[in-house]
Amino acid sequence: MSEQPSSMPPATLRPASAAIACPTCRAAWRGIATCPRCGTDLTALMHVAVRAWELRQATRAALCAGDRTVEALALARAACQLHTTPYGQRLLALALLVNGHMAEAYALSEQVLALQEGTCDET
Repeated sequence: MSEQPSSMPPATLRPASAAIACPTCRAAWRGIATCPRCGTDLTALMHVAVRAWELRQATRAALCAGDRTVEALALARAACQLHTTPYGQRLLALALLVNGHMAEAYALSEQVLALQEGTCDET
C-alpha cells in the first residue's frame, strides 16, 4: 500500500454495527442466508461481514510483522468502511498510533470508550 499518510482521510467513527441487520426489515441478522422475517437474500451481507473480518485479520498480521504499519492502517480503514465493530475501531486506533497519528488515535480511542461506557450504562 503506497498511500501517503496525508492522502488518507481522517478516522471517522460510525456507531459500531457489530449486530448486523437485514437491510430490508432491519431484523437482527442471525448468521443465515435468508432473513427469517422478510425473506431477503442476505448472501451479499454475509460476504461483506466476512471480508471485513478478513481485513481485520490482515491488519493484525501486518501490525505483528512490525514493518508493515502503513499497510495495516489502510487495511484497518478498509475494514471499518465495510463493517464497523468495537474491535475494528480499537484496531484502527492502534494502527493510527503506530503510524504516528497520535491526535487522531487519541480522539478515536476516546470516542470508542465513550460509546462503550454508554452501552454498559444501558444494560
